[in-house]
Amino acid sequence: MGIDDVIERMTVLAAELRQDGDRRLAFHGTYLRTTQAVAAALRAGAFEDTDWVDRWDVAFAQFYLDALDASRRGDPVPEPWAVAFAAAAAQPDLPPVRHVLLGMNAHINYDLPQALLAVISDAEFADPAVRARREADHRRIDEVLAVRVGAEDAEREQFDRVTTWQDRALQPVNRMATRRFLRESRAKVWANALVLSKARKAGPEAYETSLAQLEQLCGRRVADLMRPGPVLLRLGAGGFGVQLAGGRQPAAYGGGRASAGSTGLHSFDPVKVGSLETELWVTYYRRQWGRFLVASLRVVHGTFGMDWLRSCHGAWLVLRANQLWAPNPGDPDGARRCMTRFYALLLLTHGEPADPARAARLEVDWWAAHREHARAPGSDDGPLVTALARLYAYLYNTGEAAVRPAAQHRARAMDISDRWVHGGREPGSPLIAEERDELIRCYAALLGAVHRLIALGHRLR
Repeated sequence: MGIDDVIERMTVLAAELRQDGDRRLAFHGTYLRTTQAVAAALRAGAFEDTDWVDRWDVAFAQFYLDALDASRRGDPVPEPWAVAFAAAAAQPDLPPVRHVLLGMNAHINYDLPQALLAVISDAEFADPAVRARREADHRRIDEVLAVRVGAEDAEREQFDRVTTWQDRALQPVNRMATRRFLRESRAKVWANALVLSKARKAGPEAYETSLAQLEQLCGRRVADLMRPGPVLLRLGAGGFGVQLAGGRQPAAYGGGRASAGSTGLHSFDPVKVGSLETELWVTYYRRQWGRFLVASLRVVHGTFGMDWLRSCHGAWLVLRANQLWAPNPGDPDGARRCMTRFYALLLLTHGEPADPARAARLEVDWWAAHREHARAPGSDDGPLVTALARLYAYLYNTGEAAVRPAAQHRARAMDISDRWVHGGREPGSPLIAEERDELIRCYAALLGAVHRLIALGHRLR
């Protein structure tokens, strides 16, 4: 069974729940749409190990589907699901968003650690390189879900048919809170999965004891969400997730940079960075410099992990470099000076690249290669790909061959962008989505190359 089979099964179940007037449809519909979003991200190459993420998502969904099937038959289900499902039956007037929160809490906190164990062996948990790749894909799900948050408000309004002005006023707060809670809970999920892995290695009895503790914690957390009063305040105070004893507290809920075996320049989210860079390109070619600066700030912070003060300085330098380059002919020497100062900020932050001036030359070299290629549509993109590969190889201290696939995806994204520019720079053009997909593939391939290098380093130690 693959993710498409899961989507087909969930679609059939959604029709049955709708026909029965079952309030569990609120969570089920949200979960179906997020699963479809994950499937789309898989097709776009957003993850480092596509086959593994497909198996993981299927295992994850199976826990929920098994619980739903058992509940509909009248059989017992795990405590978190028992509380969530009971609310759908006993409190039909509960707002749809509350049903979604209950289901999300039960599924993420209780089912997700077990799903990770179903597709990660104890030996893989003990391997720093493998664990880094798995944890990176685990974090990438956050960006897929974050994109869905705004769309889910509209879906719930359609489901409920009644939306007050207070609901609409609180939507931006709800969206920010939901994104934060998702990041926090998934960080704790990873820590809990490590605890369960250690228990599994200790034997069946130790594992069952830890799993029972997790079930009890999750059941209490879901029940806590049923109490009257402002749910978001309780989540803000107590958190969305739960923590098993013996697990390390996650280092950062804000999308923490480092994972085992990947630090500094070597940890980023391909979906997030690819999406942000698409916005950066669109604002550049539309000469919307204010929006370009904001997008640049988010790209710099998300890709390079500098603190916000240096990210602001770096974003300004990127803006000035692009403004100096934008006219044709522009000021390549001025652009290189700005980018040298930008890479000097990276050197101060991460201790690399060793030579900011060289990195800046390689950066502006691919800008020039792209300008030449864009002047002759249909021309060979080999020089552009080579220029990009040289920059990537220098920044990430690897061979050009290893990062050439990433460079090829980026060159394709530029070709799509050039078609969009020549077609009139329409903000609603479908070419923008195609460009985004190629940039996501670029960053996924780049991250894969970086992690393979890290894995090789671990083997050689």
